[in-house]
Amino acid sequence: MKLVGVDVGGTFTDIMIVDLESGEQEIHKLPSSASSQDRAVTKGIGELLAKSKTNPKSIGLVVHGTTVATNAMLERKGADVCLITTKGMEDILEIARQNRDEIYTLNPSRPEPLVQRQNRIGIIERLSAGGQVIKGLESTEIDRVVDLVKSRNPDAVAISLLFSFENTVHEQAILGQLKRQTDYYVVASSDVLPEFREYERASTTVLEAYLGPLVVDYVEKLSESLSELCPNTQFAIMQSNGGTVLSSRIKGKSVGLALSGLAGGVIGGWEIAKRENLERAITLDMGGTSCDISAITGDIRIRASNEIGGLPLRTPSVDVLTIGAGGGSIAWIDEAGIMHVGPQSAGAEPGPAAYDKGGSAATVTDATLLAGRINPVFFVGGRMKLRPKLSRHAISTLAKSLGLTTMETALGIIRISTTNMVQAIREMTVLRGHDPRDFVLIPFGGAGPTQAVDIADQLDIRQILVPPRPGITSALGLLVADLRVDLMKTMKLKAQSDNQREVLEMLHALTRDAISQLKAQGAAEGKIDVGWAIDMRYEGQSHELAITIPFETENLAEVSVAEFERQHRREFGYILEDRRIEWITARIIAKSPHEPLQLSKPWRSDDFGATECRAVTLSSGETMDAEIYRRESLNNDGEYQGPMIVEQEDTTIYIAPGWKAKQTSSGSLWIRRG
Repeated sequence: MKLVGVDVGGTFTDIMIVDLESGEQEIHKLPSSASSQDRAVTKGIGELLAKSKTNPKSIGLVVHGTTVATNAMLERKGADVCLITTKGMEDILEIARQNRDEIYTLNPSRPEPLVQRQNRIGIIERLSAGGQVIKGLESTEIDRVVDLVKSRNPDAVAISLLFSFENTVHEQAILGQLKRQTDYYVVASSDVLPEFREYERASTTVLEAYLGPLVVDYVEKLSESLSELCPNTQFAIMQSNGGTVLSSRIKGKSVGLALSGLAGGVIGGWEIAKRENLERAITLDMGGTSCDISAITGDIRIRASNEIGGLPLRTPSVDVLTIGAGGGSIAWIDEAGIMHVGPQSAGAEPGPAAYDKGGSAATVTDATLLAGRINPVFFVGGRMKLRPKLSRHAISTLAKSLGLTTMETALGIIRISTTNMVQAIREMTVLRGHDPRDFVLIPFGGAGPTQAVDIADQLDIRQILVPPRPGITSALGLLVADLRVDLMKTMKLKAQSDNQREVLEMLHALTRDAISQLKAQGAAEGKIDVGWAIDMRYEGQSHELAITIPFETENLAEVSVAEFERQHRREFGYILEDRRIEWITARIIAKSPHEPLQLSKPWRSDDFGATECRAVTLSSGETMDAEIYRRESLNNDGEYQGPMIVEQEDTTIYIAPGWKAKQTSSGSLWIRRG
């Protein structure tokens, strides 16, 4: 059987086929289709099947990382939504939290709510904080609200009532009536996010309604196309939590795909790190549009919440920071005459000036091309020819405004782009108490290895590990990801022995539900791993710590309190000995681990040695001759000294003077400070 991983980026769509028996791999890259991602996916798979002479019937699984949900949030192109909430709470999306990104701004702004005021409908009902019915929900009231919804004629409906995480009866009554009488995409907060905090629960439920019609339509269309192309395949989607879910199970879980396109890269980079027995790694996925960064110590960190485009997202997601720093990031000059790079991107259409597709803006790709790091006739393995003349013209326009030479401006673009990524890495390491010098930098994506040495120099990182297929590492991450289900339930109890029976019953019930969901996706019961965690806090605190608990722990109070105090001391430097501790939310993480993927070395060659020499302009402005190698021509027994450039179909690796490189037998390339 063969597996296919497909990662859609803002500029390129990356595809990888792996044969499970032989470990042989085939890769393919093609420009992404901004208007319709599925076209690039099916076209690319078809081209790779033909290129590799693979029988479509041998494809048993296609795993896809998509940015459909992410783009819909950023571009505000989701569904037209109605929100049904407890009367008096119609403005919860606007009231939100009193958080400010810039606390000294005199005129702060916040994102517009996804639901217009006239589409927020209050319903007469009320539950207490403990879930007891204070004001019952009458059938006539349900009918009134359903008629109001019909008059608005939305695409989707979100239902989020006060304290429904404690008692679902009112929400489920409204949900049932709407499903019986309409064809709208309808979701309830008690299904989407059964947690406390009214604003986050309401906003996440609205996001599910906002994204659902678009995501489900996309997945269904793509699933149908893939069934025609590969008749024996199953189709799975990467989730934000780093696990996969079968496409047939996606309805009601669209919000879980908000970071789908980012998770695969982190998993792929960490897979490469584990194969080299590393404990600490900084994964840097630099594509054409953005750069995704994660700092990993021991294992990938999953966050309980995130934010995209100013919209809070209370759903488990891989801990990754995304910035607008890709090969297509545009260089521009502000009113004060200062040059910036990004976050705007030229994308795939029209792309950098060198693409000769109508783009005239100078980008990072144009700058690295002029500096000699990229071969204009071997871009994407020679399938795209770059035009250095167009890059020079685009950058010279900026240079005139700055009073610099064209090359000085090109090096400035590279330097600013590098600094942007360095600042992001510091945010993920230094601001969390980690020293980046203790990590190995793992750069990938089409552009990551071209600037990895510059980044390492600024951070004083001494070791870089480049994967065998850097440009396809995200697609590899899709293929090694587990099937995964995350479930949670708020309880809010004092962390003491007389309450632990209730908590254990809840954990066991969630465990049974999670295992059932994984079995429905084909997981064997003996191959399911379950983890327990509880969000805990001191009484009166407004934040919680996620505390991992050994599975099936019986002395829950003793174990969880001890671990909470240990972690609180580590995070904040103190504990409160006279303050009660609370259990807030029970969490279950159930995974069906993938079978270990044995990969053969991706290339074989007896033709070792440099192919040519090329002039390269260093960061200092000095020009030197660098030997040019093809990746497959690197001898595993040899150690190479910079300056040198290593070219391959999916990326270019730049190695500066003072650095040396050595390739392992598996095909990974170590670059170390000489």
